[in-house]
Amino acid sequence: MRVSLTLVCLVLGCGGGGAGFTATVNGKAWAAEPVGATARGGGGPGGIVVIGSQTAGGLVTGLTLNLHAITGPGTFALGVGPDIFGGTGSVGEAPPGTGAGNHWATALDGLGGRITITTLSATRLVATFQYTAVADEKTPGATGMRAVTDGKIDLPLTGTLAAVPDNVGSKMSATLGGKPFNAWAASGRLQDFMGGPGVAVECHSTDGSISLMLVGVTTPASYPLGKVAPSRTIRSCGPGSGVNRTCWGDTDGDTGTITITSLTPTRVKGTFSGTLQSEPGKPATAPLIIADGLFDIGIQ
Repeated sequence: MRVSLTLVCLVLGCGGGGAGFTATVNGKAWAAEPVGATARGGGGPGGIVVIGSQTAGGLVTGLTLNLHAITGPGTFALGVGPDIFGGTGSVGEAPPGTGAGNHWATALDGLGGRITITTLSATRLVATFQYTAVADEKTPGATGMRAVTDGKIDLPLTGTLAAVPDNVGSKMSATLGGKPFNAWAASGRLQDFMGGPGVAVECHSTDGSISLMLVGVTTPASYPLGKVAPSRTIRSCGPGSGVNRTCWGDTDGDTGTITITSLTPTRVKGTFSGTLQSEPGKPATAPLIIADGLFDIGIQ
């Protein structure tokens, strides 16, 4: 039912008023019809939904951007969950007048695309965007991908853009073994694994996970990795689960640093890097090199 409702909005253009929502979809020019193009605030802190549709060649093609925890102008990831700064992008296609059709959406890997907001006020949204949407298995007619490029938004903003509390919204990214990683979901707490003082950060995507644990840490500083008490560790695992899942870190042979740059009751920020040894009993053999690690995590 959720997909059907989304498709109705995509193909019929829920909302009203506005202009200036264009893109290229799979190499073809796309421009939302002004009657159905809307940008509306609401749905949670920093929530914005942008919707538009175009009828051409016997097909209604709709684009939707669903954003959350947007605090102002900046560049945000698409293909992320509701606790990450950013949002999702989707494409809907259906014959005119049917209200039902096929659906493609950004994958849950945090790497589906980006939106850069240049103007965000109580009355206007101006942005550029691009994303790749993959077929939704709930609409069997959808196959392959839809590449949305050269996206531009310049629309009146209706509704109410709710303020984002300081502990809402997170981001975490790194390069793992030379490949980009961006969190789809992340969380943090100001406790170690035993409930004592410390910092713990976890993040996930369909590509795997990263966990940081700093026992006894209560102030910003740089902390070398080490298992000797008080331990400061990084652990990373690939996708999947069970005994065949590759994991690295939380071992005596790890080297690297976690740097806390800001630490308040509501948010922790910092950087990390290191070389992690494969976890005993897991199929990984070579060490994992982590570079350019960055985190900005709301404390719930």
